[in-house]
Amino acid sequence: MLQHRPDACEVIVPHAGNYDDPFELGDEVKFVDAGTASVIQQIGEAATVARGRFVHVLADGHVAGQDWADQALLEFEHHDAGVVVPVVRHSDSDEIANAGWRQSAGSACEMVAAGTDSVKAGKGTRIDGGFLTTSFWRRDLLRSLTGSLRGSNDVVETSMAYCLLARQAGWRCVVSRECNIRIGDSNSPLGDYQTDVDANHRRLQAIADQFGTGGWGKSLGRFIATSLSYGVRSAIRRATAPMAQTAIAKALRTNSALRCDEQVEAIRIPVSSNESYRRAA
Repeated sequence: MLQHRPDACEVIVPHAGNYDDPFELGDEVKFVDAGTASVIQQIGEAATVARGRFVHVLADGHVAGQDWADQALLEFEHHDAGVVVPVVRHSDSDEIANAGWRQSAGSACEMVAAGTDSVKAGKGTRIDGGFLTTSFWRRDLLRSLTGSLRGSNDVVETSMAYCLLARQAGWRCVVSRECNIRIGDSNSPLGDYQTDVDANHRRLQAIADQFGTGGWGKSLGRFIATSLSYGVRSAIRRATAPMAQTAIAKALRTNSALRCDEQVEAIRIPVSSNESYRRAA
């Protein structure tokens, strides 16, 4: 990432307290002792000390290329864009691992564009959220969401909860088709969120149901739809989501997200002089 560091960008590296900077990067990087090995909590600590208006989370094992952030940051010109998702590709091909996730008939968390080599433009590609390990956020929104899913250190669970809470608060999540991030090769477990979804479909569907409708009445339809696409085991877990409903409801803080209409934006006010613009909030 440092090789392709954008201009006027601070780099924050949270850690569990056992990193002593053997490469002497202290002049280029701000190291933050999060006191925990939890990636979720480390991201929260980094967001707390970040000074920029936008934060790009790039987890271990992900590789950013030249000018990777430019196109993604342009998406924030839309006032209601709260989360921007890059296209995550495998390093040994142009195959897409994911371009975020969406809810579908067969899954509570379906990988967008997985297995293809391009993301369709326009309304053909619907996206409900991205993954915390590689996504762009408005800093204040990410701060407000930190800790919204208590007791969970699961990346997919927390990513779903944060993005659905953001949508509930009036924000949109959009994919930046020109922003590409690379991960391990096609056989690498790194970023293999589909396996995580299959193994944890019960809790993931229970999270989704907090923002929609669930219950045992939908179980049979979900079982059939998921069986056809993802197999019986994943289908059983998804169909039994009501079993996890109470635990998820207790863990989720549904009023934590900064609302889109509450954001404080800096605006430019033109003045009739040769001086630079004044800025007002």
